[in-house]
Amino acid sequence: MIPLLLLSLAQTVPTKPGEYLKPSDVNLQTPAYSISGKDVTLDFKGVVLRGTSKTVDPDQRKGIGVRVSGSNITIKNLTVAGYKVAILAENCQNLKLINCDVSWNWKQKLGSTPEKEDLNDWMSFHNNEKREWFRYGAGVYLDGVTGFEVKGLKAYGGQCGLMMNRAEKGLVWNSSINYMSAIGIGMYRSSNNRIMHNNLDYCVRGYSHGVYNRGQDSAAILAFEQCSKNLFAYNSARFGGDGFFLWAGQTTMDTGKGGCNDNLLYGNDFSDAPTNGIEATFSRNKFVNNRVDNCWHGFWTGYSYDTLIAGNHIAGNEDGVAHEHGQNVTVESNQFMGNKNALRIWANEKQDPNWGYPKNRETRSMGWQIKDNAIGDAKIAVTRTEDVFFEGNNSFNTLFGIDPSCKNVRFVKNCLHTDLANGGLPVGYSLEGNECEKPLASRSVGAWDPRDDEDVWEDLSPERLKGGMMPFSTAGDKSSLRVDQWGPVDYKSPLLVATKVFDQGWQKLAVLGPKGAYKVKVCDGFEIKNSIGGEVPGSIWIRPDASKADPKRQLKIIYTGGKTVDYRGIASPAGTPITLTHETFEVKESWNLRFFTWDPKTADPRTQTRAYEQASALAPAVLALPQKLDYAGYGAFEKGVPKTHFGTIGSGAFTVPEGTYTIEVTGDDGIVVTIDDDTVICDEWHYQGPTTYSKTLKLSAGRHRVKIQHFQIDGYAALKFVIKPAR
Repeated sequence: MIPLLLLSLAQTVPTKPGEYLKPSDVNLQTPAYSISGKDVTLDFKGVVLRGTSKTVDPDQRKGIGVRVSGSNITIKNLTVAGYKVAILAENCQNLKLINCDVSWNWKQKLGSTPEKEDLNDWMSFHNNEKREWFRYGAGVYLDGVTGFEVKGLKAYGGQCGLMMNRAEKGLVWNSSINYMSAIGIGMYRSSNNRIMHNNLDYCVRGYSHGVYNRGQDSAAILAFEQCSKNLFAYNSARFGGDGFFLWAGQTTMDTGKGGCNDNLLYGNDFSDAPTNGIEATFSRNKFVNNRVDNCWHGFWTGYSYDTLIAGNHIAGNEDGVAHEHGQNVTVESNQFMGNKNALRIWANEKQDPNWGYPKNRETRSMGWQIKDNAIGDAKIAVTRTEDVFFEGNNSFNTLFGIDPSCKNVRFVKNCLHTDLANGGLPVGYSLEGNECEKPLASRSVGAWDPRDDEDVWEDLSPERLKGGMMPFSTAGDKSSLRVDQWGPVDYKSPLLVATKVFDQGWQKLAVLGPKGAYKVKVCDGFEIKNSIGGEVPGSIWIRPDASKADPKRQLKIIYTGGKTVDYRGIASPAGTPITLTHETFEVKESWNLRFFTWDPKTADPRTQTRAYEQASALAPAVLALPQKLDYAGYGAFEKGVPKTHFGTIGSGAFTVPEGTYTIEVTGDDGIVVTIDDDTVICDEWHYQGPTTYSKTLKLSAGRHRVKIQHFQIDGYAALKFVIKPAR
């Protein structure tokens, strides 16, 4: 018998199996449902709580589904979808969430495209003292919860899976949190927890294969601000923006005290991350027997100290271990194979004199023990570092790039398989008992095994949980990793994707997804080679029809095949026809831009308008005549334009057929844009990050004029103009 629950402003959760639609407070104050009490066990098998209709786009899902408070509460088999935060547990002791499903909740619509990333998509986790992380949504959010267990949690197709704030002494295991557009498991000021036997693959954004791989601070596992003494073991965390992302916190950055310390990462797979397999900075931790392959950096561990990197499989990365300003780091018994740089160790010439951390801590690069590693086909680069000890390493065609700025570098009893003179060791450093042998005709890379049945690592090898799954797979690679406007693509629904493959004016479109077939329904403004249809997966070749003057071109195909699940989580049975569309809108634009510098002391555009205008009229200028207005980055917009304190004055023009259009303007910093002299698109004359403003207009057929004013202070800069048909 299910006990009665305490009634709050929200309703109690219904217990009869069925689907319940109940909207919630958009301001995240009052949940749709509440569960509270003491010594309560509830089984909600067959109950589905939904905050918005299935057909609502993910970025329109609102409110909190269920708020939980009390002690010794067990919740089983509850499904919550369509909210901003599905389950919020506050100030609970001994909470258990068993086999709950929080898939298909809120996620942001992304602005990044396959061609170019949008800086608005970057995440920021630096502060969560007042639940700032709520803006990113969550499947489950634990706030002030101790002694908890989360087992068998399923989260799919949202933005953030399981988020923890001041959560202590908990266990998260046998959970599957996949295809999230930001974070699988996130922690803030959360310590003494065990995260074990979970599948956290495909928690990623900010990636376009061969174009950019920024990750935008997405991660399979996030540990931010004073998260210590946690165990992360036997998790699969492949294809995360970072596999594991740890940052000591602003407290440490300002004072040098504390950090995310004494965590153990053992037996995890952090491979195939667009950025870092493991990023862990300004802290003291142990990384043992993990697989960290095919990332940009296998490890990025800058400013970490008293750190152990041991027994890991590190292959196919740009940098196996990249570490700046580290002290007392041991790199032992790892397999480094096929990295461009096996290790890159350095200190910068200067550090910001206003930065609190180096004022309060030792930040020299020093005290490195590099021993008993297998290092193949890579370089070891060390700069401005002292007390570096190489011992017992077995290397194959390894280049040792030891900069003269290094001090007290010793090589003892290493075995080098190389054709290089002097065994590949740099001249002028202490060389004791090293051996040089001929390169091997072939060599094998040892397979990675997350288990330690032979007890090689003894007390560093945590006992596996009884019934704990081993969620590992080596299937797939980053060439198939795709992120669209709703996050990582799972190929459960068909896609029509423009590729960069061209052949004599023809462009290849890839038709991807479940096996099936397609037929062409509409081809307007394109020529097409295979005009009838084909199989899926497959391809279509198109090129613009030169006889069509309309800038809008459209191709529509009808897919039929297996069962599909779309970006909202809506499943369609096999044989359901699905329409896929490829559209282009290519308006010919012309721009005349004038860039000039201004003095922040005498001509600040925000406060000294007249002086700024005089500077714009009198200062020597750089002229540019781009076909498109699309600038973004930390570098200069054009050759001769400075990175900071410059202004832009421009005039542009475009020609369109009569119709209704959306005009989007992105600016960083101040920006004012008008159309045809009197229609204001935006007037935002202030310091700001990259921000997009839009306006929908009815335009007559013919030529329209654009005027633009823009100023840049410092940091990132952006200036972009887009026109497209209104939807």
